Amino acid sequence: MASTKGRVLILVTVTVVVAVVASLSAWVTGRALNTDDIVTSAPVRFDPSQQIMRLGYLPGPVETAEYTTGPEFHRLDIHGSFDDAPSTEEEDASSFDPDWSIELRMAARGVDIRSVVPYDEDSGEVPVRGERLQVHGRPAFQATFDSSRVLTWEYAPDAWMHMMLYAKSAEDRRDEIARRVAEGVRLEATPRVLPIRVKGLPDGAVLEKTRLYWKADGHISYSADYLVGQVEEDQPDSRPVVRVGVSTEKLARARHLDRVTVAGRSATVSESRRKAGTMGIYRVAQLPGRCADCVAEVWIEPYASAVMGDRDDALKLAASIRLVEGHEDPARWRFW
Repeated sequence: MASTKGRVLILVTVTVVVAVVASLSAWVTGRALNTDDIVTSAPVRFDPSQQIMRLGYLPGPVETAEYTTGPEFHRLDIHGSFDDAPSTEEEDASSFDPDWSIELRMAARGVDIRSVVPYDEDSGEVPVRGERLQVHGRPAFQATFDSSRVLTWEYAPDAWMHMMLYAKSAEDRRDEIARRVAEGVRLEATPRVLPIRVKGLPDGAVLEKTRLYWKADGHISYSADYLVGQVEEDQPDSRPVVRVGVSTEKLARARHLDRVTVAGRSATVSESRRKAGTMGIYRVAQLPGRCADCVAEVWIEPYASAVMGDRDDALKLAASIRLVEGHEDPARWRFW
């Protein structure tokens, strides 16, 4: 895992989710789960401050990668090519057409994998209809489509993993690639490190989700979601969530954006009134830390707006975000 030298580490004991204080750059749990722990009895809720999956095999060079942690699912999306030549990509990002892509979802114990994968009622408890296989000696099922393979397997009792492989060529190798990717998945909980630091989160904020995105051309995006209040039992969707992060997407110029300055730094504000409160997106450019293109971001959901204060408070929070030492070295926080 990434070296922690030069970072501020906050040591916490984790039960369901990790409680955090107002200043952090990385999260470290108490005792990390090892492979035997996970495959014997998977957790009923994941700790978002831990990464659990890594891949031991990929069919070619990686062009984009994204890893998301959450209490019920971990998700890893990777796209790449079959050789060292870069894929053809127009300026319009929607035209990106990778040679292969892998979507891997890992569900906590007892979570219904059928909610996120193809499911046929006639197949009983089998999440996908298809060929019966084994992955690491446990039940697995593979469905075959034109350019894809959908492989679902039980990595621990009552805990499932789902993978979708797309390959526009290599027709005679799709089954082999899917099997090698699945068998190469390594399960070991290690500290999740985001190369950012932020000050000013409310006391009692609880980490709920993290996201890391990397692209071979240099584009990056990191974010962490926090619950900053209670979720009403009769309104499970009324989540008071605040997202803090960094991306290399430049400040946009649009009519719906207010352009402001924060401590001499360019910034934009997008706000819209909702019944539950104000939905706000606050972005501050010229981020210190040897990343000229980096922009600090804060997203505030309507149910969190009352806790987070006004526009000035949100911009102050965004302006507090910093990159930690070593952020420019992907090897220190690489996640696949």
